[in-house]
Amino acid sequence: MIYSNILLNSSKRREIKIMEENERREGVLKQHFALYAKKPSMKDCFVTVFIFMICTIIGLLFQKLHFTDTNIVTIYILGVLITSILTDGYLCSIAGSFLSVVLFCFFLTEPRMSFQTYAVGYPVTFAIMLVCSVLAGTLSAKLKMHARIYSQLAFRTQVLFDTDRLLQKARSSKEMLRVTCTQLVRLLNRDIVAYIVEEGKLSQGQVFYKNKEETDQQFLIPEEQKIARWVYENNKRAGVGTNYFKNAKCLYLAIRIGDHVYGVIGIPANKDVFDSVEYSILLSVVNECALAMENLRNAIEKEKNAVLAKNEQLRADLLRAISHDLRTPLCSISGNADMLLNNGACLDSKTKQQIYVDIYDDSEWLIGVVENLLSITRLNDGRLKFKFTDQLLDEVIAESLRHISRKHDEYTIVTKCEELILVRMDVQLIIQVLVNLIDNAIKYTPKGSKICIRGMKCNGKAQICVEDNGPGIADEMKPYIFEMFYTGKSTIADSQRSLGLGLSLCQSIIEAHDGRLLLTDNTPRGCIFTFTLPLSEVTLNE
Repeated sequence: MIYSNILLNSSKRREIKIMEENERREGVLKQHFALYAKKPSMKDCFVTVFIFMICTIIGLLFQKLHFTDTNIVTIYILGVLITSILTDGYLCSIAGSFLSVVLFCFFLTEPRMSFQTYAVGYPVTFAIMLVCSVLAGTLSAKLKMHARIYSQLAFRTQVLFDTDRLLQKARSSKEMLRVTCTQLVRLLNRDIVAYIVEEGKLSQGQVFYKNKEETDQQFLIPEEQKIARWVYENNKRAGVGTNYFKNAKCLYLAIRIGDHVYGVIGIPANKDVFDSVEYSILLSVVNECALAMENLRNAIEKEKNAVLAKNEQLRADLLRAISHDLRTPLCSISGNADMLLNNGACLDSKTKQQIYVDIYDDSEWLIGVVENLLSITRLNDGRLKFKFTDQLLDEVIAESLRHISRKHDEYTIVTKCEELILVRMDVQLIIQVLVNLIDNAIKYTPKGSKICIRGMKCNGKAQICVEDNGPGIADEMKPYIFEMFYTGKSTIADSQRSLGLGLSLCQSIIEAHDGRLLLTDNTPRGCIFTFTLPLSEVTLNE
């Protein structure tokens, strides 16, 4: 009821505004209370005559039963009420009021078949009967009219609520336009023409028919499309009832917020004009669509800005990390090489051997960093070409152990893999994942720790685990462990220098294989990195 009153008040304000802007909207709107002047149909006339024929027959029956004239008068008043209920408008009920007086006077008063009466009080009775009948019929018709109006308002309010709900669920401008046009077809019971703006241009248009079997393209002829483009370019309404293109077949409205136009909607309105409430709700639905498209546009812009900000942060982190981590091994290599060059003759063999080891370690670390950077760059740019082949998992694990850190001799590395696990993978990238995970275990666990690589089938996939019994990873670090450039410390120690690229790269590679990379705690201590890969589908030919 509250929403109905709001819509009624809105319609009244809209009618005032329409009167003020009549030169722009002339001919589009019709009176809201069209029921007052509605011409009765042949059916209504027949119903009226039939009802009062029945009332007259009942009146004659009452006279034979010696009922009073009061009973007969109430029958005619009842006939007026029934007429107002079964017919449209006031005219039939008012005509029925006069007809009831005429029939009562002609058939039911003495002398019969005459408009003369012997009783002195009958003229007063006729007058009161006429007044009562007119009032009863008028009030009944008015109640019926208001019931119809409130029913329409309830339906339109529900359409508005449905539109708002569906627009919130829509995820694209095309879907929002489809929802809007579908709801307008329900609301107005008309065909709706829609044009959406794509890449700065107006589309060719689409018709949403009230009858799905229709295929008429009269609203998409070049002349109508030209008007739609004019509305888009000038951000003004045009067509029927406006000062622009009055001979058009539709009223064209821009879906806009301010100066930004998201599309154009055309509503056929050749002869069947809008009432004020329809026009008000039409504008409300179009504005809801424009607002939803504006919110979507803002969300996309916000997402783009967030991506740009993230990229800028990644660049800053990369420069920061490179300025520290790459400079340190380069300075070490340069210093050691200078020492060998200038003082090599003075150094004993043990010192020289240690310098050679340091140079080798630093160069290997730099090679690993460059490989990770190249792989991440190719993944992000979409230039990394995957070469999927069927491989035995135990062979891939064995191959990866040939490429891990030379310090692996100081650790106990164990492999436990079920036999004949055939996996669909890019073998070079999966080896890179395994090398990164094993090298991490070597880097962050004390010497003598045990590292176990397991391979098994689980839930229709191959599952690979890299376990260690080191100190593990703190709980506060776990949510960020797969983020790029995250190293888990505010300052980077040279003894465990890292750009924080390895785990991020591993996760990207595994996800590209439709798998998942997870971190869990080992028992009693340490951590477990687990990832899954799809099994190969092998067909045996007998």
